[in-house]
Amino acid sequence: MMRGRRTRKALLLVPAATVSVLVSACGVTGVDTVAGQNPAGGAGSGSTTLQQPPEFGKEPHQMLSATESRQVGWFVADAGGFALYRYDKDTAKPPKSNCDAECVAMWPPVLVSDHTMTSGVDPTLVGSVARADGKKQVTLAGWPLYRYAGDKKAGEVTGQGKGGAWFAVTPEGKKAQANDGAAPGQPSTGDGY
Repeated sequence: MMRGRRTRKALLLVPAATVSVLVSACGVTGVDTVAGQNPAGGAGSGSTTLQQPPEFGKEPHQMLSATESRQVGWFVADAGGFALYRYDKDTAKPPKSNCDAECVAMWPPVLVSDHTMTSGVDPTLVGSVARADGKKQVTLAGWPLYRYAGDKKAGEVTGQGKGGAWFAVTPEGKKAQANDGAAPGQPSTGDGY
């Protein structure tokens, strides 16, 4: 009788261990952002601690994932596959957003949620910064992140080089490079602020 109970307990543990290994192998890492600290340095940004991903539908979450395009190579996208951008008029050390007022209409900031998950992005580079409006914005390597209102579908990177100041952000927090041999930052018209 005792042996049968041990076998059942062991059989229950095997599926749980298998699920744990499969979840950790998929490359998705959960990150909680804590205000006031930043692993990449700088005041007002957030530090990260690894967490289990939230249950779907239970808590809002943000996803930062590495994506590749022919136009700019590797860049970071949100959960919907939309490109995320950095702004040359912002600062990374210390993190500071300089996109306010009219700017946010075309370049909405990526705001902090309860959980930020990453795939192909080093979670220690993810943090946050307090905006002038009091909201917390997600940072990558200290750079505040934005979406571009002109990107209408997943995978588009139409904000690249806008105004010579907006660039898709790489998984390391750097400016994405144009794959056609052109230097990043070649001037374009409109929406540059």
